[in-house]
Amino acid sequence: MESTKSKGADHMNRLTRKSDSSNSYIVDDTMIQHVENEYSGDAVSKLAKFENIYDDLILKQSEISKELEKLKSEGKTHTVKFRQLLTNKITNNNIIMLFETYGL
Repeated sequence: MESTKSKGADHMNRLTRKSDSSNSYIVDDTMIQHVENEYSGDAVSKLAKFENIYDDLILKQSEISKELEKLKSEGKTHTVKFRQLLTNKITNNNIIMLFETYGL
């Protein structure tokens, strides 16, 4: 498989490549193993990591919203903590939107 390996930290090592015959993505057999009714391997593990990141971001958004509401009710909307949480919420939301834009 021709992967796009990069020497820098600004690129990820892809496990997939675009199919020559369709607009879908494929992986080499070595990236996925089939045992009984389940699949595993590097490609499945990387997908799980993306799913875990997404789930964690959604959970963090909920926690941040609760904390922001608490600070609002205490009249602490001008504190550094409130502003940092609001910044984190906006940043997380941008990442979630990016994932959703790419169908992740």
